[in-house]
Amino acid sequence: MLNEIINKFENFSDALVSEIKYNYALDRKDAEVNIKCMNRLNDYNWEIIKLFFIDVVYFRFYENDKTTSTIINSALLKNENDLIIIDFFPLIFGGSNLKINENSDFIIYCKRIEYTSIE
Repeated sequence: MLNEIINKFENFSDALVSEIKYNYALDRKDAEVNIKCMNRLNDYNWEIIKLFFIDVVYFRFYENDKTTSTIINSALLKNENDLIIIDFFPLIFGGSNLKINENSDFIIYCKRIEYTSIE
């Protein structure tokens, strides 16, 4: 599913996070994130999608007064050590060279990801 998301939405350039829900239970943690983003396969038209992060291992969202924590410049999406990592505010080293930002305003590690189109 991660490859499908990357193929359609690339790295969520110029996207907007409009809603975040975090569900915490003793046996499992999940998150839902609504994002307005461009679909590469649909001539870069805007659409709203909901990402479902299933079995969240790590979740960090920090709202900073001096910068926006919901407008994405370029997100890092990868699979590493059987975890899906999406860092919405990675370190950017020229062009598409992205690295995990340990101080990211918004980063999620999970075991599975799904998505659905809202519009």
